[in-house]
Amino acid sequence: MYLEHAQDVLGQWLDWRRESKTALVIVTATEGGAVRMPGALMAVSASGDRCGYISGGCIDADVAHHARQALSTGRIKRLRYGKGSPFIDLPLPCGGAIDVCVLPNAQTSVLRACHDQLASRQKAILSLTASGDLGFEHPLMASALHFRYAPKLRLRIAGRGADSLALARLATASGTHTELQLRDAADALDAQRLGIERVTTLTVPSALPKLDDDPWTAFLLAFHDVDWEEALLAQALKGAAFYIGAIGSKATHARRCERLQSIGFTERETHRIRGPVGLIPSMRDASSLAVSVLAEIVEVYQRKVRSPLSSTARDCLRV
Repeated sequence: MYLEHAQDVLGQWLDWRRESKTALVIVTATEGGAVRMPGALMAVSASGDRCGYISGGCIDADVAHHARQALSTGRIKRLRYGKGSPFIDLPLPCGGAIDVCVLPNAQTSVLRACHDQLASRQKAILSLTASGDLGFEHPLMASALHFRYAPKLRLRIAGRGADSLALARLATASGTHTELQLRDAADALDAQRLGIERVTTLTVPSALPKLDDDPWTAFLLAFHDVDWEEALLAQALKGAAFYIGAIGSKATHARRCERLQSIGFTERETHRIRGPVGLIPSMRDASSLAVSVLAEIVEVYQRKVRSPLSSTARDCLRV
């Protein structure tokens, strides 16, 4: 199960833990070109099922083997792969190194708190310490290690036609929580056929759905209609979305910003709106535009996740 976000891996750990012992594996450090970042998680059940991954496939099976051993002994394991590793039969093709910590007895309450915090769209921090917070003490844990996790990316698309549907299909396939706000009943039916669950019908510009964008939401306006553009962008600008974009040319974008400024928005506020959107300019078909726009959104999201100035966690959860 190649789930990768901490919320999903912890959710599976909690499900398995209700039935039997389950180990949690954390990447504690990397050197060189490692696939995953420190803090990447894997859950391994007593029966050998695993969720999440910590490499490109070169060591995951061996880590899962050690995790099952740790479940049998109840003792923490610290493993190193690659440069400086005792496992000379498992070299890393990238030439780097990966340190992992296998936790056979992680405290359910701590992991549930981290999961629930992420599920409630808040950042969370897990801390590995030598003070027995996981129910054990380890002499090699010289200092605390803190792993920060951001809520999952959420995408809200308001639009019509192929552009909206292509982006929603691509985002959904990538595991991004996606909501479509559509004007046409035919588009809504097509969205349901594509398996997109959250579809809202737009009726009139004066009665928009309630705004629920948070700092981990990206909003894209994906159709041309002056009345709808003004209403939807004005609403988005009042919210907390980290990304606001609108399809269209440079000239179209300049005109929409002028209209928004004429109704009271400042130039600084309208500067939040990206247009034209996408990493690749002038895409003329819906599928290519979808790839270009989603890539741009993911890039901006990753910058926010890695920024020390982005919203901070409410609690530091010791595991």
